[in-house]
Amino acid sequence: MGKTRPITVAVAGLGRAGWDIHVKAMRGRRGFRITAVCDPEPDRCAEAAGEFGCETFDDYKDMLKRADSEVICIATHSKDHCPHTLAALKSGRHVIVEKPMAMNVREADRMIAAARAARKKLFVHQNYRFNQEFRHLEGVIDSGVLGRLFHIRGHWLGFARRNDWQTLRKYGGGVLNNTCPHIIDMALQFVGWPVKKVFGDLQHVNDAGDVEDHVKIVLRGKRGCTADLEVSTACAFPSAKWTLLGDCGTLVTDGKTSKLKYYNPKRVKPLKVIETPPVGRRYGNTDVLPWKEKEMPVASRAKGDYYDNIYDVLRHRKAMAVTPESVREVIRVIAETRKGTKFPG
Repeated sequence: MGKTRPITVAVAGLGRAGWDIHVKAMRGRRGFRITAVCDPEPDRCAEAAGEFGCETFDDYKDMLKRADSEVICIATHSKDHCPHTLAALKSGRHVIVEKPMAMNVREADRMIAAARAARKKLFVHQNYRFNQEFRHLEGVIDSGVLGRLFHIRGHWLGFARRNDWQTLRKYGGGVLNNTCPHIIDMALQFVGWPVKKVFGDLQHVNDAGDVEDHVKIVLRGKRGCTADLEVSTACAFPSAKWTLLGDCGTLVTDGKTSKLKYYNPKRVKPLKVIETPPVGRRYGNTDVLPWKEKEMPVASRAKGDYYDNIYDVLRHRKAMAVTPESVREVIRVIAETRKGTKFPG
C-alpha cells in the first residue's frame, strides 16, 4: 500500500496558474491530495478549504512549518520562484515550481544544487512537453518524413493590451519570462541543446507596465538547426504557429491542423552541377520531385501528462520527463536573449 498512497501537496499561490492549472490538474486525481494552500487573499483560501478540506495559510513560511505535505507546489510571483523553492527544499519537501524556473542562471543553479543537497526532486512545470501539439510535432520529426530538420519557426501571436502583474518588472513580469519559457523549451527539444548562438530583440509596445510585450529570438541549436521564435501581444494577424523545414519537406500548423508536403529522396536521382552555360540562358532544369501532400489533425496517441510523471517519479522511481537541468538551458537562452536590450531582467 505504501507506493499507492496519494501524494500530499501544499499549493502556494492560488492565482491563474495555481488554481486554474495546478489545482485543476490535481482535482479528482487519485494519486494526489491537496492538504494545504497559501494565498494572501482570504476568499481564495476559503474556496480551497471548502472544496478540499485543507489547511489554509496567508504566510508562506508558516505553511512550510505547519503544513502536512510532502510536496510544495509553487505558483507565486515569478521573482519568488527561487527563494520559495530554496525554502521548500530546506524544509525537506519535494518541489513543483511554475515556470519561469528562475530569474537568471545563477538562481537556477542554486535551485538545482539545493535539490541535490536535500536529496529531493525539483519538478519545473514545463508541461507543454506533454501536450498534443508538441507530441504531434515530435512524432512528425521522429518519423523522418521531413528528412534532416534545418530550420523551425514558432510564432505565437495575438493582439491584447495587458495590465496585470505580469506587466511589471518588480514581479518578474514580461512576455519573455512568462510566455516564452514554453516556446523556448519546445524549440530546444527540436533543435537540440545546449544552444550555440542566440540573438534577441525585446520591445514594449502596448501593454501597461515596464516590461516587454514583443519578443524575437533567433537561435542555433546543438545539431546546427536554427529556430526563429516570435511571441507578441502586438500582432493583429495570425501566421502559422509552427513551421518545420526539412531537406525533404515542410510542415505548417496552426496548432489544430497540420499541412505536410514531402517527398521520398530515394525516388529521385542525384542532382549534378552543370558548369557550362545554360541553353537559352535559362536557369533551372527538368527535375520533377515526387511530392506528396497530407493534411492531418494535431493529435497524438501518447498517453499521460505532467502530473502522471510526477506520480511515477515519486511513487515508482521512474525517470523525470522534464529535468531541472534541461530547464536551466531555457533560463540561459532567456538571459542571452536579454543581452544588448533595454530589458535586462
